[in-house]
Amino acid sequence: LWRLCLAGLCLAGTIGGGLALYLAPVVRVQTVEVTGTQTLDPYTLAEMADLNGSSMFTTPLEETENRLETLPMVKSARAERRWPHTIRLVIEERQPWAYWHSDDTDYVVDADGVVLEGAMPEPDAPVIYYEGRSPQLQAGDVVDADAVRLAQRLLDSLPTTLNVGVIRLEFSDREGLSLLTDAGYRVVLGDSYSLDYKLAVWQALELKLGRDAIQGQVLDLRFGDRPSLRERGD
Repeated sequence: LWRLCLAGLCLAGTIGGGLALYLAPVVRVQTVEVTGTQTLDPYTLAEMADLNGSSMFTTPLEETENRLETLPMVKSARAERRWPHTIRLVIEERQPWAYWHSDDTDYVVDADGVVLEGAMPEPDAPVIYYEGRSPQLQAGDVVDADAVRLAQRLLDSLPTTLNVGVIRLEFSDREGLSLLTDAGYRVVLGDSYSLDYKLAVWQALELKLGRDAIQGQVLDLRFGDRPSLRERGD
């Protein structure tokens, strides 16, 4: 009997000690640190996290991350425990990359096509002209993400792979992404599917026909091994 009593006392002591530790102020969140911000206000993010006073053991880190990632400027958020009483929020902000021009309005977008507010890209940032009508865009809306990523890849690669520059980028729902080159002809690429193959076909046609022969025309590369040339305006 005395052994049972001793075991019971030990168990009660363990439970009581654990409960006391759980409730102790020293393991309650007392500080919320925010790192990685450039344009966002760290204090506002800490307030939005709403973690002060919660238990370090049960703080809903994933829920906090998801809440912060609803902000248009937040690309990712990671919440970390820093014992005994600190939560660190590591923020990766979206970076403005280009303008999406629609209905005479320039919207700032990042490389994933997310519309941003309160941030400006570089002075020489590219502009993608949307050939159509769309409702007014709000921060957090996403334009055609594939078109934006494709535009970035083309701007990075064309000067070296094909020795050609881009004068204007255009996007339409019917043709996808197209561009006007500094060689005097237009190229329709559509989307990023099989981009390397499309570029290889483009290069082969230039070598076969000569750049001067293509000048003033439209090179349509949307259909893989069935490229076509047509007069501009057709």
